Amino acid sequence: MNHAATRARLRDILAGDACVAMASIYDPLSARIAGRLGCAAGLMGGSTASLAVLGAPDLIVITLTELAEQVRRCTRASDVPLVVDGDHGYGNALNAMRTVGELDAAGAAAVSIEDTLLPRAFAAGDAPQLVPLDEGVAKLEAAVAARGRDGPAILGRTSAASLTGIEDAIARFTAYESAGVDALMIPGLKARDDLDRIAAATRLPLVVGGVPAALADPAWLAARRVRLWSGGHQSVNVAIQALHDAMRAVHEGTHPSRLPGIAAKETIDALTAADDYAAHTRHFVARRRP
Repeated sequence: MNHAATRARLRDILAGDACVAMASIYDPLSARIAGRLGCAAGLMGGSTASLAVLGAPDLIVITLTELAEQVRRCTRASDVPLVVDGDHGYGNALNAMRTVGELDAAGAAAVSIEDTLLPRAFAAGDAPQLVPLDEGVAKLEAAVAARGRDGPAILGRTSAASLTGIEDAIARFTAYESAGVDALMIPGLKARDDLDRIAAATRLPLVVGGVPAALADPAWLAARRVRLWSGGHQSVNVAIQALHDAMRAVHEGTHPSRLPGIAAKETIDALTAADDYAAHTRHFVARRRP
C-alpha cells in the first residue's frame, strides 16, 4: 500500500470542512469491509485491538509490538486511512517516540497519544488519573519529533473534560497545540457546551470519539471544527454477538448450511481478494513450464 497517499487523504480530511465518520477497524477483514463500503477513514481503538489480538479487555495488556503488527495486517489489506489509538505511548516520552516510529512503519495514517496514567497505578482506585501537564506535553513533543515530515498525523488526546473539568481540558489542549500536534482528540464527549468551549479556545482540527446518539449530528460537529468522529465500536459487538449465536446454534444441532445471515460467496471472495489470488495461482503456480 502507498502509505504516503493514504496519509495525504487523512490530512485532507483534517484540513477540510466536513465531518467524517470513522469505521471500526480491528483486523484485515474489517479493514476490507470498510474499503468496500467506501469509508473515508477508520479507527483502531485500543479496546478493539486488545479484543482482536488477545481476547482481553482494554487494560493495556496488549504490547506495542502486537498493536503494530495488527495495524500492519490492516493497512496491508486496505487503503482506508487508519487512525490508531496509541494509548499513553506505552511508557514515557522515549516510548512514545518508539510507538510513533513502529506505527509509522506499520502504515498508520494518524496516531493518538493520550495523557491518561496507564496502565492503572497500583492502589489508585477505580477512577482514571491524568499525568501532569508537562509530562503530557513532553510525550507529544517527542511524538511529533518521531513523526518527522512524512509520518502519521499526531493527535493530542485528553479525557480531562470528564475527569478533571473543562478548564483543565482546555489548558491541556492549548498546551498540546503548542507542542506541534496535528489535531486534538476528545474521547467520551458528553455535553454540547464542552465541545463549544473547547472549539472556541483552540484552533486545530478536532477528532471526537464515543459520541452519544444525542450529539451525533455531523453538521453540528463540523461547525465546531470536528473533522473525524466515532460513535463507538458497537458494530464490533454486533459481529461478536452474531458469531456467538451462530456457534451456539451449531453446537445445539443446527447444520451450518442452515444458519441465517450467511455471507454470500461473492462477498467472501471480495473480502479475501479471491480473484487476485486465483490470477496469481494461474500465473505463478498452476502454469506448465516447458
